[in-house]
Amino acid sequence: MADIASRLRSIKDGVTQLARLAAPDQNDAARQLAETLGRELDRVIDDATDNTFTSPDDATPPLPSAPRHTTLRCPVCSLRSFTYRPGTVREAHDSATGFEALYHCLSCGHEAWIEVE
Repeated sequence: MADIASRLRSIKDGVTQLARLAAPDQNDAARQLAETLGRELDRVIDDATDNTFTSPDDATPPLPSAPRHTTLRCPVCSLRSFTYRPGTVREAHDSATGFEALYHCLSCGHEAWIEVE
């Protein structure tokens, strides 16, 4: 954020210098525009240096550590030995919760990605 703030300050300084260089017949209009742009840039600089600013990437929830149900009924052999493989939670774009985990059947060896609840 500090890099953005310094770049915005540089732009603001350039706008101020441009207002000083404006033609005499447009001097008042240029000065008013420079002041308006300067105030707007000040607001952007304040927003850029504000510690509470969050980017859209920060809005995504962290990965869950483990699913609520670690043992399920296997869809192949019907035994209750379909177990969660620790550390396999990942983002899923086609599920309601947004996450899925890898399960492995201890009986028949079937593996599948199941939506995390």
